[in-house]
Amino acid sequence: MPRTTVVAVFDTYAHAERAVNDLTSVGYTRDRIQLTANESATATAGAESGSPGAAHHDETLGERISHFFSSMFGGHDDSGDVDDYSQAVHRGGAVVSVSAETEDEADKAADVMTASGAIDIQERAQQWRESGGTGGTTGTAGGLSGSARGDFNAQQGEKVIPVVNEELQVGKRRRERGGVRIYTHMEQSPVEEQVRLEEDRVRVERRPADRPATDADVAAFKEGTIEVHETVEEPVIAKRARVVEEVVVNKETTQRTETVNDSVRHGEVDVEKLGGSTSTRSSAGAMKNYDEYDADYRSHWQSNYGTAGGDYEQYLPAYRYGSMLGEDERYRNRQWNDVESDARRDWETRYPGGPWDKFKAAVRSGWERVTGKR
Repeated sequence: MPRTTVVAVFDTYAHAERAVNDLTSVGYTRDRIQLTANESATATAGAESGSPGAAHHDETLGERISHFFSSMFGGHDDSGDVDDYSQAVHRGGAVVSVSAETEDEADKAADVMTASGAIDIQERAQQWRESGGTGGTTGTAGGLSGSARGDFNAQQGEKVIPVVNEELQVGKRRRERGGVRIYTHMEQSPVEEQVRLEEDRVRVERRPADRPATDADVAAFKEGTIEVHETVEEPVIAKRARVVEEVVVNKETTQRTETVNDSVRHGEVDVEKLGGSTSTRSSAGAMKNYDEYDADYRSHWQSNYGTAGGDYEQYLPAYRYGSMLGEDERYRNRQWNDVESDARRDWETRYPGGPWDKFKAAVRSGWERVTGKR
């Protein structure tokens, strides 16, 4: 049976590693999984996690990508997928492929990687083409090309930074979930019937006589042979088929409405004014100036972190991030215990080098400052 290769692209090497761990946790062996990424991304991840991801420096990025897709497509792929996947890796992403032996295994692998954050490579490639992007920075994990950072218009003196939001698209597919198998066969069972039978037996009797022979007697006695046969009846069995039951098989189709719960990502842009006041976060165009809270930030930092050393500027992004959460409609009217898990996940994606446990008090303080909750 031919194998199927399921390929997924992730924005970062960390997301790709998480997908690999999720795949192994549901039964896929590591030798059936392949991960390809920018050398800098794997080197950074290897330094942080102790994994051997920074190996293979004897090959260039282009050679590794070429070898990877040649092994996958046999060197005959003309669809443009290789270019799209290579572009994703150049831009700091990572590619995970899984060898599946059955269609069910392929579907399961695709579901796991989608849940782990795989991107839609066709949609992302279309965005790159629409923004004029032709390549990425190969030397930096997560590096952006000029078009990805924002096109600079020399005549108008502006940079255009697209803010991209994801939309949830729910489709449907048909799969088998069971059914019935019907076997037809003949069985034997004993039956019993009674029938009355007749039989003939020839009986020969000699009776003594002493009388004068008549002409009839003389005429009846002639030389010859007389045969009298015995007969007997025996049962004769015949079988006749009769329909005694009908089994009707059909399918009934019903419809149901199912609620699909998932999450989508939305684009955000953090803007920092150098040497002056700072405005933070643009989500689909929204902008908020948080310098008015600077005194509160500093007071909280002095009380909680000042005696431990370090400097206030190191914690300032955490205070601003918490204030940004407080402005977000999704978190404004919720309690911190309900917000923290989402905040931590988003923080670790934005600031992979900033441990949550170190900065969470500053994030919470910024959130409380805006929401007024404690």
